[in-house]
Amino acid sequence: MIFGLLPLRAWLYAGMIAALLALAGWWHMSRVRAAEQAVHAHYAKVLGEISAKTAKAETEFRATETAWRTAFDKEARDGREKITAARADAAAAHVAGERMRDALTRYRAAARATASTVAAQRGAGELDPSPVDLPAELLARHTRELEIVGGFADELRARGLTCERSADSLAPPALPASAPTGARARP
Repeated sequence: MIFGLLPLRAWLYAGMIAALLALAGWWHMSRVRAAEQAVHAHYAKVLGEISAKTAKAETEFRATETAWRTAFDKEARDGREKITAARADAAAAHVAGERMRDALTRYRAAARATASTVAAQRGAGELDPSPVDLPAELLARHTRELEIVGGFADELRARGLTCERSADSLAPPALPASAPTGARARP
């Protein structure tokens, strides 16, 4: 019944409009799909570039990290060698101090023997001047203390220099004066 109420021309117009709308919908959806594929392709390209740049940056950082680690390890090895040398020097100073104290003890014994011979010849009423004992005792005491303090100071100096050089090995090198103003070295 409905078909009979509308003239044929109206049905033709309605069919043509429906066909045009279907064609426009199909064209629009094909454009949307094409745009969607272009966006996906663009994102795939961008993600690929980001992945490549990330891999390159990671490789460069690993190389820098390896260089830092190598320099740091070299400074640590050098520092251990200097500390070992400082300890060996302290041990050598201790041995030399012991030899000096032994020689001083022998000298004091000889001086006392001579002094007692002289005192026996002088007489009982005179004082026994022993000019060797006081400086000899002071020297013997202070050489032990100086050995300890000297060894401690040498080791501390070696440790401090090692620490400073290790930290310096991790800092990037200073840029030359001709470097761009935007690129500055870390303080």
